[in-house]
Formats: sequence, C-alpha cells, structure tokens
Amino acid sequence: MSVLDDTRPDIVVLALARNCAATLPAFLHFLASLRAAGLDCRALVGENDSRDGTGALLGAAQARDELRHVPTGFMTQTRGRLARMAAGREHLKRVLDAQGLAPACVCVADIDNVMARPPEPAAILAALEKLERPGLFAVSAASYPHYYDLLAYEDEAVSYEHLLDDIARHRRGALNYYRFFSGTIYPAQSALTRARETTCRSAFNGLTLYRGEDYRLGSYLDETYARCEHLTFNRRLAAATGRRMLVDPDLVLRTPGDHAQRGFFSFYASRVRKLAVTRLRG
Repeated sequence: MSVLDDTRPDIVVLALARNCAATLPAFLHFLASLRAAGLDCRALVGENDSRDGTGALLGAAQARDELRHVPTGFMTQTRGRLARMAAGREHLKRVLDAQGLAPACVCVADIDNVMARPPEPAAILAALEKLERPGLFAVSAASYPHYYDLLAYEDEAVSYEHLLDDIARHRRGALNYYRFFSGTIYPAQSALTRARETTCRSAFNGLTLYRGEDYRLGSYLDETYARCEHLTFNRRLAAATGRRMLVDPDLVLRTPGDHAQRGFFSFYASRVRKLAVTRLRG
C-alpha cells in the first residue's frame, strides 16, 4: 500500500450503472474488501434512468462515503448503445480529471451481472503488481467457465470490431441465429479461454486495471464508427504508450449468464427472456 495521499489514491474505480440494484451490494462489498486490504480506494459511479431503485441505493452509498454518485442522464439523449456507453465512460473520465486526483491505478468495471461474484482483493493486489511490469499499460480480467467479451478484444491475429454487424446479418430465424453463435462466437470465446497469461492490444471482459498516468491519455469517443468503447480507448493507449495489455488468468470473473455458451433450446429461451426484460425496462 502507498503512503496515504488524499490526491493520489491507490485506485479509483469507474463504473456505469443502470438497473443494477441486484448486483450493487456485491459491488459495494468489493469496494469495502479493497479498503480492508489496505488500499486507498475511491469510486465514481455514473447512473441514468434506472427503474429498479439503483439511483436511491447509490445515493445512500454516497451518504455513507462509499462512492460518488455521478448523474449521467444525458446518456438517454445519445442514440445507439455503443455511443451511449462511450459518452458515459468519457464523462466519468472527465469527472475524475476535474477532481484533481492522480490515482496510481484506474479500475474500469461493469457492475451488472458480471459483478455478482467480484474478484477477491488478493487477486486485485496480485494484478496490480503485474501492472508494474515494463511493457504494460493495463491488466484485464479473465472469466470462468469461458472468456466472453469478444467486442473489446484485439491482438495481431484477431479483431472483433465488426462483430455486431455480423450478428445483425444473422438475426433472421432462430436456428440461423444460433448457428452463428455456436459456429463462430462460441469457438472464438473458447480460443481466448486460456490458463496462461496473454498479451494483446485491447481487452476488457468486465474489469480492467489501468496505470493511472496512462489512463489520462485515452478517449472513448469516436465520431466515425460506433465500435466497442473499450476497443477505441485501448487502441489509443497502445498507440500513445507503445505498450500492451495483459489478460490475467488469475483475475477471474464469472461469465455472465447472457454470454454463456448454450444449447439451442436454452439459447432461444435466454434470448426471449432478455428481450422481455429489455422491453419492461424501456
């Protein structure tokens, strides 16, 4: 742990939340566990238009000095999910800059279902040590039972920048849609499920630790193409620093259920449920 400096915390966690009331307690426990492990940990959580009480829970957590609740209602005015996420994450980055903090590490995390079982503090501490290796600007999480976040991943051999376009082209008929997942997406996820460390140009997979000084160099915004915001950001950091990312097999999250590999009937049922939940939440 570093010597306490109010302007230079060990780690600042940045996250966006919408309808995350079910997993927010696990996220708050995650923050508390990092503090109990001796880290000076701060958190900024952006939230917009939640209908399940997430905003009230964040307000209560802010009153207990556990995090700062950052309203991001402007996101609802941005068309397209990827563009909204980019705008929200860029706003959190600007709020961090405006606070005058210079954290040793910035942790960018999802706090929806991927945070239902957050990593133990020992795994975070070990990953922070790896982050100090020459040649790295970030350390990203792996997941069990398989890697899931293809959109953010890129190395010299593979990129999934246009995967959403490919998915849209195959979204005609349940069987055709499933065949694309089972024949293309599932094998790609399995190929990235490794017990060894992997370096790459970009990854996210639910949680990534960045060197604080490097994080300031990036931007999530791209007006030319609405790709995954993490891919845009990490490409810029890779270009600016000349360094790479590490996918850490010891920093493990649980694969979210909506990204799990499934048989046809389970796949179809999960898509129907996801569509119904999306419509209910607006």
